[in-house]
Amino acid sequence: MSEDPKPEAARPQRFLRSLLAPERALGGYRELGVTPLARQLALSDDQLGGHWCSRCQGIWYGCLLEVECPCCGNRRG
Repeated sequence: MSEDPKPEAARPQRFLRSLLAPERALGGYRELGVTPLARQLALSDDQLGGHWCSRCQGIWYGCLLEVECPCCGNRRG
């Protein structure tokens, strides 16, 4: 009977490993621009927040509470 030296709780689960390192090599990302609302409010760069869009593989900038990608409409990050 071969016994695993690490107990079950000590082994990281797949979800936790996915937070630590990506499964594929990191490539470049696209600059998706600034949202229309941020432009309309004339927010300066230090007032904008960067948001990641997984569909577009890029970063877009907008108000803190904006959640929709200006390029594809993705609301899930």
